[in-house]
Formats: sequence, C-alpha cells, structure tokens
Amino acid sequence: MKRKNISEDSLFRSAIYSARIEGNPLTLEDFLLPRRREILETIKDHPGCSFDFIRRRFSSVNPKTLHYDMGQLLKKGFILKVGGTRGAIYKANHI
Repeated sequence: MKRKNISEDSLFRSAIYSARIEGNPLTLEDFLLPRRREILETIKDHPGCSFDFIRRRFSSVNPKTLHYDMGQLLKKGFILKVGGTRGAIYKANHI
C-alpha cells in the first residue's frame, strides 16, 4: 500500500476550513511566524512597496533573512511579486 504525502500547507488549510465550519474564524495568517506576519501587514498597509522599503522597515534583520521570509510568503501565496529583479514591487494576495 502506497501512502500519499500531504503537504503542511494542505493540512493547515484543511484545519482552517474545518474550524470555519464550526464557527471559529481562524485564517492562515494565524499560523505565520511573528516577523512574517509583520512583513505581510507592512505590505498590506503599503501596497506596491519594494524590497528596499521592507529592508528599511526591518533594519535590524539581515537582508538575506528578509529575502527568505518574503520567499516563503510568496511560496505560500500571501504576497505577489510584480516585476523583475530590481524594479519588483510586492502586493498582498487576497486569498
């Protein structure tokens, strides 16, 4: 018998949808790490912001760490990257 791998994201989504059926208003954002949640809130408050803007807001965080956190937010669909490398801007994805 072959087992299927269920992604962590799928498990979270399943738990959230089940909670909503029961009347609990959980969202995927509730499961984000605090810094990633703060990055997401910054992007929501300033749509069309650049990485440089985010880097200045989080000056105490290593830029490589910020790139990683934003990559995770992109991967999970919380934010959208519009544009190429240097001129890219970020927007919140309304999921």
